[in-house]
This record gives sequence, structure tokens and C-alpha cells, in this order.
Amino acid sequence: MDQLDGNLIDTDVLVVGGGSGGLMAALSAKRHGPPGTRVTLVDSWLIGRTGHTAFSNAWTIVALPGDDIDGILHEIVAGNDGIADQELVRQSLIDSHARLKDFEAMGMHFGRDEAGRYKRRPTRGLDLARVLYPEGGGLEFAWKQRLALEAEGVQLIDRLFITGLMRGASGDRIIGAVGINSRTGEFNVIKARSTIVATNAITFRSGFVRDITGTGTLLAYRAGATLRNAEFSYVRPGTPKFYFEGITFAIQEGASWVNAKGESFMQSYEPEWGDEADVPRIARAMAMENRKGNTPLYLDMSAIPEQLREYFIQSKVRWMDNFFRKLGDEAKTDMFGKTPYYALNQMTKMGIRTGADCRSDVPGLLSAGLAQAGCANHFAGFHIGLCVGNGWIAGRSAVEDLDTAPQPSLDAAEVRALHAETHQPLNEQGKAESDRILRDLQAVMFAYDIGILKREDRLQNALERVSTLSDEFKTIAAPHTHELVRMKETEAMLLAARFILGASLYRTESRLSHFREDHDQRDDNNWLVWVDLAEGGNGPAFSKTPIPTPYCSVVLPRRKPSRLAARQSVAGV
Repeated sequence: MDQLDGNLIDTDVLVVGGGSGGLMAALSAKRHGPPGTRVTLVDSWLIGRTGHTAFSNAWTIVALPGDDIDGILHEIVAGNDGIADQELVRQSLIDSHARLKDFEAMGMHFGRDEAGRYKRRPTRGLDLARVLYPEGGGLEFAWKQRLALEAEGVQLIDRLFITGLMRGASGDRIIGAVGINSRTGEFNVIKARSTIVATNAITFRSGFVRDITGTGTLLAYRAGATLRNAEFSYVRPGTPKFYFEGITFAIQEGASWVNAKGESFMQSYEPEWGDEADVPRIARAMAMENRKGNTPLYLDMSAIPEQLREYFIQSKVRWMDNFFRKLGDEAKTDMFGKTPYYALNQMTKMGIRTGADCRSDVPGLLSAGLAQAGCANHFAGFHIGLCVGNGWIAGRSAVEDLDTAPQPSLDAAEVRALHAETHQPLNEQGKAESDRILRDLQAVMFAYDIGILKREDRLQNALERVSTLSDEFKTIAAPHTHELVRMKETEAMLLAARFILGASLYRTESRLSHFREDHDQRDDNNWLVWVDLAEGGNGPAFSKTPIPTPYCSVVLPRRKPSRLAARQSVAGV
């Protein structure tokens, strides 16, 4: 490596990110490739114990034979207010049954009833779609996939934090990546003919996804890729108490959102869906209640029947269970009483622009998982469902590209520059200060009147504050490798914040999780488009891209789900 210390790794397909999308992309590439195809999967932490999926119950949408795939597609498109890649979503639904069989072949077990039918249930915001999850939840789901990849001969590299993508001697395509061991700092160069970025979405270390920072999306941007959906976020109810999975199903069993006065408030904001509205609508209602002075807000689970309560205790994310039972009352969720909740901006929906084949604008670069911008809203169960779907597609596309991809040729000057850029913040005399800047950034981006209820003057003010923090960030250093990684992640968050605020200013309407108080109506005539952003020479340049509609109209009405209609009929509504 031209006198640079470190490792040189040569592979055919490189997958960056070991969550659901990356795991599936690596498996797909290995299975679609001819014998001898080299597939390498890297992650900054431990593959099989990282990503959003491992820290969930792994509920996922699966369309079984006989399900109405086009009907499910229609309601997902409607639930996205049209901001969805219909081709990609439909293919992911079609493939989902085959992927379920793949999971079972790995040793995963999905519940069945006495007649042998899969135990599935509806999910929030959708009517026809059904979700299921494996025994053991996300930890088993992710670990079984790791074991399957090992058996298939995929090279797995843990604790490799990617810091840059390479364009090589020709400069016309991505030829791999560079990074450091997240513990030792050892430098690595990975040559690859196809590279798949699957590093999840950008978060600001909120909720239980605090270690998911989605840096690959920003590396792709710096390498010439176009991003989209920055104005949309996964906003949801959060709690200062210990988090548990299952809010969707608790509401289906009788839980409801109430304010400090004991009033159920969702029906007044969402007459059709009420408490079963999708989480962006719940978060918006919570922000409005906050503004009215009706906080604290609670999820009241007292109406859940006694015989069902053990289910919610046991169905918490598996890794959380032991912690939950050991916690003191000051930190423990009071499940069946009243636990305070607030509107939380958990992660951006910003991802890399690709076609339905998961290929980006830059040759040699593909994307999967939540790093790929297939939808602006994923619902409970469709986060993983689409990650599985686009991961499989990305792996197949990456292998197809090998037929025409040249052997990568390193550019020594580029490698030296990336090495220098990676290590520039290191200074043994420095003080670890990135978390202080991150806390100030969180104060900006988590404010309900910036991250949820938006208005031009507040967004502009937030941009100025982020710019000030970015300038301050340039003055700090990393005394060791751990802080170096933290700094790289915080740097990505600062850049992402600029993109989020800029895109939020650019889209002058309200849609999905993007609530503009000064443009409070959905405007299909002008804004039924993707908002894309690319490097413009002096910062990001925003543009509109029409959304293809090959299968259904994007102005489908959200219909009242049959289960709610039946429930309200019984109640005399």
C-alpha cells in the first residue's frame, strides 16, 4: 500500500453494514454469484449483534401465497403519501415468502397455530398487511443470518469502521473503501468490484438506536451519490423510562394515548385511525398537545386484559428483558399504569437514491437497508421487510455488475489522502469533546418545534445553530481511536442535520412526517416528487424528481382498516 501501514483486502463484492439489509445483501451476492465469488461483509461493531434489527423483535411483513400483493402495495403507497418506489416495494413483497423459507432453512422458528398456519397479526397504519416474527426476536434473527453467511463462505470482518469510499485510478467508479479497526485504529484498504452501502439511516443517538449513525450514506454523498428523503424522519413516541417493543400491539389490545387531564386525544387529531394511526401522526398529535400545555402524555395500558399482559412483558426486545427485570422503579416502564411519553425524532429517512435494482448514480456503488431511499415511511414490520427485500435485490445486482466491472486499480495518492483525512483529528493531547457538541446538536434537532412541527423561521434559525456547531467541531481533536470513531460519527450527524433542515425548507407542503405549519396542506400538484440532494459545489443542491407510478395512483385515499371499522361499530360509533 505504498508504504502505508495496514491491511489490503481484495474481494469481488463488498457490503458495508451488518444489519438486516447488509446481511441479506451478502447472502444474495454469495448465492447469485458463480462458485468462487468473493463476498466480504464489514461492520463497525459485531456482525449479528448490530444494526436496528438485532435490537428489535424482528417483526416483518411477509406476503404469503393467496395474499393480495397489489392490495398491500396500494396501502403502503397510500401510507407513504405516494413517496415510495412502487417497483421496489412490490418486488420485495413478492420475494418475501421465499425469504421466509430461507430464514426457516437457517433454523429460525416462526409461530404457527394448531392448523399449521403462521401466526400473523395486523400492523399499525395498514389494513391488509400482516407481520410475524421469529422466536428469539431480533438477536436470533440477526445471529442466525451471521451463521448462515459463515457457512456460505462469506468473509466477515467485525469492528471495521469505514471512513471513505475509493474511486481508484480511473476515477469513474467506486472500487471499494478504506477504514479503521474501531478498537485498534489499524488502517484497512478494501478493493472491490461492487460495493453495497447498507449502514442504516442517520440518527442523532436517540432511543435504543443510539449506536446506529448511518455514516455510509454521507460517504456515498461525498463520493458523488445523490441522496433523497432528507426532509422525512421516523418520528415516534419515546419515553424517558426504559423502552419496550410492542406499542402497536398494545394499542390493538386496548391501550390508548392520554394527556395530563386523562383525556384520550388521538381521535380528535385522527378521526379515522385514532390511537392506531401511524407513528408520525401520533408524534404530531403529541407535539400539538405539548403546545396546548397538556403534558405529560401517557400510554395508558390499564385496559389490556390480565390474560394478555404477560405477552407484553415477554415480548419486549429480548436483550432488554434481563435489564428490565433488574431496573429500579425510577427507570422502569410502568407498563400497565401510566408511563410518560413524548414525541421523539428517532432517525432520518434520508437514503441513497437508487433505481428499483438498488444501483446508485455512481457506477460500482449500490445500496440496501435503510441506507437506500425506497420509502419515506416504513410502518411497523416494513422497516425489516423492505431491508430484506432491497438487500436481496442489491446483492443480485452487485453480482450482475461483475460481468462488466473491471479489476479495481488503486490510486496511491487517493489512498494516502483518505488515510490522512481519517487520522487528521488524532491528537494524544486532545480532549474527548464530541459528545458535548452532539448534546448541543440534539437540543436543536430534537426540539418538537424543529424536528416535528416545522416553520421557515425556526428552520433557518436551526441551520444557523448547526453551522455554529460545525465550526466549533473543527476545533476539537481525538485523543484515541474510540473518540476518533465518535468524532467521525458526530461529523456525519452535523452534515446530516444541514441536509435535513435544508430539505425541510425546500419542500413547501406538509406530507407524512414532514409537517410545515406555514404550508400545512398536502400539495400533490407541486410536490408529488422525490426531493433529491447532491453536491452542488458550494454545499448541497436540491432538486425534484417525479415519482413513477407503474402500479397504482399515488393519491389513493387512506381507508379505515376493517378491524377499526368493526370495533367502532360494536362501540356504537
